[in-house]
Amino acid sequence: MKLSFKKPSEKVSERMRKVKSRDTKLEKEMEKILGGLDVRYEKQPDIEGHPDFRMEGTSVLIFCDSSFWHGRREKEVSGEAFKKNRELWKAKLSETRKRDARTNRNLRRAGWRVLRFWDTDIQKKPEKVREKLSKELNKNVE
Repeated sequence: MKLSFKKPSEKVSERMRKVKSRDTKLEKEMEKILGGLDVRYEKQPDIEGHPDFRMEGTSVLIFCDSSFWHGRREKEVSGEAFKKNRELWKAKLSETRKRDARTNRNLRRAGWRVLRFWDTDIQKKPEKVREKLSKELNKNVE
């Protein structure tokens, strides 16, 4: 299926160029949480799916997912939330969800424990994230 695409304005293009994939605010927030757990970790390990963190001495991988880019809200995945390029965004977010599920499946088959945290949980409920991490790390010490 060929998607029609309306070229974004220069303002939108400039904003999109600024979207980072490494050392994001979200990753820095997660580092604060991990620092409170007094654990060692590797940032951006060279592993399928590009997890944000690999917890040393365990089989735990952590992904910090943006609600928008990883399709948390159904209104965005269904395309309802968009006025322009609706079909393009619908396809993009749907494919991202499928890719995340495929990545999780492949990593689990390879023996990894995959943890995904939404941006809103990391930023607004860090204690909840810390508790889940602590529980998982205690179960997964090699």
